[in-house]
Amino acid sequence: MSLNVVKRPLAAAVASIFLLSACATNPDGSYKMDDRATGALIGAAAGCAVGAAAKGAKGCAVGAAVGAAAGFMIGWYFESKKLADAKQVNAEYEKQIKTSGKGKTEALPKTDVVPAKFETKVQSSAPDKSGQQEIQVTSNTDLVGYGDKVPVVTQKYALYDEKNKLVSTQTEKLAAVDGAGRYETEAKVKIPKTAKGKGSKQYRVETTLMVNGKEYKKNSYDVAQFDDGELKLAFTTLQPAL
Repeated sequence: MSLNVVKRPLAAAVASIFLLSACATNPDGSYKMDDRATGALIGAAAGCAVGAAAKGAKGCAVGAAVGAAAGFMIGWYFESKKLADAKQVNAEYEKQIKTSGKGKTEALPKTDVVPAKFETKVQSSAPDKSGQQEIQVTSNTDLVGYGDKVPVVTQKYALYDEKNKLVSTQTEKLAAVDGAGRYETEAKVKIPKTAKGKGSKQYRVETTLMVNGKEYKKNSYDVAQFDDGELKLAFTTLQPAL
């Protein structure tokens, strides 16, 4: 089978993606591909590969279309911002240390910046016209210390279905981090509509804070989506700092 024969249906599927999805504009005026389009491209490539192995070029076309549609359904949006500067946050924690008593709470590091708190809440929105619903994950992170080196802080998101199968994942760097301070991140993801008569569908949303490549804390929520459009959220686990 010629590689060019397989490329044609895949190219058609990719072209359809760009007709459906526009590029996103960053705050600085630059452009990036919409996250759903990225997912669709990956889905199209994977679908084409599976389909082509079974039914050649025709299988590639069908597989690419199905894969693109599945990938397009799950797309993440992310942003981070600074809520309080190093002076304010360090002062708050220094006060807590003095209040708790000498020796009961570790002193703030003099030559480093470390995480002190990572809290998350999850909310859901009403279904859109297509029946998809958006889950919003908002996290607040406190970084403390007097070091000059800015830590590399990233936040990983993962969406799992009821069979514990990974549906979608995204890792983002907290671009707002410039040292100690209080930071807020907001991530949004849309989940597919539950078919009528199918009852409910279970998802699990996990978010993990990584600092300089090491996991600090993981928060997890169970999400139940019902066929009448209702979403129910439940906080399930909290992994202590390592």
